[in-house]
Amino acid sequence: MKAIVFRPVCTLALLASSQLAFAADTSKDDFTNFRLGIAATTLDIDPGADYFPSSDDTGVSLFAEFPQTNHAASRFLMYRIHQDGKDVTGFETQLMWGWGLSQPGFRLYTGPAWHREKIVLQGSSGRQVGVFNGWGWQIGTGYQLGAVTLDIAGTFRDDQDYRNQNRRSGAAGQRPNVWLTSALISYRF
Repeated sequence: MKAIVFRPVCTLALLASSQLAFAADTSKDDFTNFRLGIAATTLDIDPGADYFPSSDDTGVSLFAEFPQTNHAASRFLMYRIHQDGKDVTGFETQLMWGWGLSQPGFRLYTGPAWHREKIVLQGSSGRQVGVFNGWGWQIGTGYQLGAVTLDIAGTFRDDQDYRNQNRRSGAAGQRPNVWLTSALISYRF
């Protein structure tokens, strides 16, 4: 009877002591590299139809970021711009290559991005929702202090879907420059 009770108690004590040793070895300044954050975001399509957002229209983004190493990371942004009759909802996924991505201090990065978004279009037949997606190239910089990271980033996007919509709306002419820019703040858990 003593062996039946003694073995589970010893096993639990061993597990508890190993967890305490691990907790004592880990300082409170150690974080994982997973980050969650919020950002002020603009989508600038210039030149563009009147219902396209411009640099004057600011929205909000929620994002998650995970640096796999100090030189490679990935980020996923979900954004919403709803201002002055312009309505955009979308997401962008980014692959980040650079320096300082997982350590405190200065960070600099660049890499490919892919987006998908819905924009409410105003036409002669009323309001419709247009879907826009494609590739882009993003660049960013920032600073990480403890668990908080501040970044400024921008993605230059392929203009094909936006140019086609400009033609349909009668705003044909120059190719639009399409930028998604964000001022980001995140917390590292």
